[in-house]
Amino acid sequence: MKQFLSSLIILLLCGLPIYSYAEIANNVLDAEVFFKTKQLAEQGDAAAQNKLGGMYDEGKGVSQSYSESFKWVKKSAEQGYADAQATLAMKYEDGRGVPQSDTEAFRWIKKSADQGFSIAYVKLGTMYEEGKIVPQSYNEAFKWYKKVAEREYTESESAINADTAAATAAYLNLAAMYYKGNGVAQSFSEAFKWYKKAAELGHAYGQLSVGSMYLEGEGVPQSLSEAFKWFKKAADQDNSTAQHNLGSMYLKGEGVRQSNSEAFKWYKKAANQGSINSQYLVASMYSEGEGTPKSDSEATHWYRTAANQGMADAQNRLGNRYSEGKGAPQSYYEAFKWFKKAADQGNTYAQINLARMYEDGKGVDKDSKKAAEWYKKAADQGDSFAQGALGLRYEYGKGVPLSYEKAAEWYKKAADQGNDLARESLSTLHREGKIPNTHKPTTTRLPKKTINQSNGTNELNIGSRYLKGEGVPLSYEKAAEWYKKAADQGNASAQFNLGVMYHKGQGVSQNNTIAKSYFRRACDNGHQASCRNYKKL
Repeated sequence: MKQFLSSLIILLLCGLPIYSYAEIANNVLDAEVFFKTKQLAEQGDAAAQNKLGGMYDEGKGVSQSYSESFKWVKKSAEQGYADAQATLAMKYEDGRGVPQSDTEAFRWIKKSADQGFSIAYVKLGTMYEEGKIVPQSYNEAFKWYKKVAEREYTESESAINADTAAATAAYLNLAAMYYKGNGVAQSFSEAFKWYKKAAELGHAYGQLSVGSMYLEGEGVPQSLSEAFKWFKKAADQDNSTAQHNLGSMYLKGEGVRQSNSEAFKWYKKAANQGSINSQYLVASMYSEGEGTPKSDSEATHWYRTAANQGMADAQNRLGNRYSEGKGAPQSYYEAFKWFKKAADQGNTYAQINLARMYEDGKGVDKDSKKAAEWYKKAADQGDSFAQGALGLRYEYGKGVPLSYEKAAEWYKKAADQGNDLARESLSTLHREGKIPNTHKPTTTRLPKKTINQSNGTNELNIGSRYLKGEGVPLSYEKAAEWYKKAADQGNASAQFNLGVMYHKGQGVSQNNTIAKSYFRRACDNGHQASCRNYKKL
């Protein structure tokens, strides 16, 4: 019998969950605190009743119970305990442990505010700002936020945490109202002042906002070094937007010494938190081996991560990688799938890629009509390559009715954007008498030393899009790559831009010798600013 009991005890012990010593100690401590708090609460202590409600709410030292939590918080609130009144209002608002009631929520938050409870002030302001429970009123919202922001706080330790939280929220809300001009005259300087107060209390969003205003020079003189400082504070608190911004500042060398490896580090931190733009840039840096060893598999992984969040540019890049078999098994079927997702969002590159797949019958049945339809979508968005391709299809009746007039129309659109192939096709249509003379492109002989812009305009425009991040992710490296293509065709503006980038070390290794050579070439093509820069270097 004794042996049986010993075996039974062992079996029972084996069936129990395994806890660490720290977990056991915490559970015992929570249970003791609960027991003592309950005793005081049952004796009518309002603070203990409110605390007991919190323990039931969180399941600390006792099984979680929203209804028990509500019961004890209500007892405390009915005794006039302001903290409990504010908590009770939120329970009524959310319907947690009690049927939802806007009327009761407003009644109890007003009771708490009437006692000067800071958090109740903020909550009332939020209710008025959102028009939730009460009629929407920016003026009323502003009034309640200002009460919190301008009041003198007690020094008691119990009040400090609550008052700091309330003040921080009020500062942020006031700043937002000044920034947007809601309920008050718009003022970036006032917005900056209140964001700075929140930032100085350690709030990450306040720090991010201060950094952003320094970056843009809104309400304060522009300062890249100050922007970097405040972004760093927020980034160290794991604010993903600040981490992304730090990455961009390191990439551009703004407010800090340029460093691709530091840029990659901060982009990666933001990417791991779900920042879609950072995920795309991490993928690009893995793809090019910038700031990190080159890795096709990692690049594909991060493109896929951003693509799965719906980013069209990432979906297009992922399609390219499947098409080429880079970092993923080659699959035209998968490539088509991702091109289609991006194309459906209006991505012109993906629309052109999709057109080509229909044209070649890769990943989908060959279909000239569908190819023309997708070229048309990209052409309608102003893409000169698609316009030229569509003109070609009209010229030969591929997927569309043969029409020299339509062909000329699309060739001219592309030619006007500097597409030399389209310009030549248009000239050919004219020479062969397939279109009237009115379609003949006008040409003007350039006087000597006039800026040479006749070639590489397309490449120049693409480079500028990457430089400014317009329609594509900002990338100095890609900008330099496209400017180089334009510069090699004699484009003076591209040569000038490359000179500036080599001088600053943007997207390329800093090299004044190369910068000077590009300025010289642009100067020879009539670019006066390049002549001045050439003399300075």
